[in-house]
Amino acid sequence: MMKICFLVSGNGGNLKFFDLALKKGIIKNVKLQVIADRNCGALNYAIKSGIPNRLITYKIDKTIELNEALDNFRPDLTMTNWHKIIDKHTVEKWKERMVNLHYSLLPAFKGFIGIKPIELSFSNNCQYIGATTHFVEEEVDGGKIICQTIIKRGNISIEDAIKLIFRRGCLILLNSIVLITGREDIININEKETIEFSPNLKFDQSIFDENFWNEVSLI
Repeated sequence: MMKICFLVSGNGGNLKFFDLALKKGIIKNVKLQVIADRNCGALNYAIKSGIPNRLITYKIDKTIELNEALDNFRPDLTMTNWHKIIDKHTVEKWKERMVNLHYSLLPAFKGFIGIKPIELSFSNNCQYIGATTHFVEEEVDGGKIICQTIIKRGNISIEDAIKLIFRRGCLILLNSIVLITGREDIININEKETIEFSPNLKFDQSIFDENFWNEVSLI
């Protein structure tokens, strides 16, 4: 059983994606864990759903509680979906086991959190937008890139772009897990050539249909 820990500060969209996929049997052999740095929607969801969780206090110079929680959970991979910069010691200790999802085609718009990179891409009239997963290193948004997804902007509204990039971000996060761990037992492997994802998704994205995404949005 592979253990995946989410560091959370917000509503936990990516966490909910993984949990729903597990409940529907799309993903298997995965155990989710949650560490929150504040009371938030993601923590409340974890408590309600019975996902192992910890609420901690964390600052760049107050790292004990985070490391104690990680030592206790001992995750195979940690998704750093929270609004904090992680200290050098913790990054080194969990090197290449921490992954971040950033809503831009890095290195564009490094250092911005949440949907801010999408807003900046629109204000700068970028013709291609997307999302990136990368290993967490001391330099903010500077770690080795694992996966990227690209979207041609065209006439898409910023609201639709945010929704689409969230969905694509979930997919490349899942793809990154398969690529990093080599664990092809967590999802049915069906790789197809595409220009939208690099590397290619190891699974058929159509298994996450519109009904699935609508259900995620309602959780």
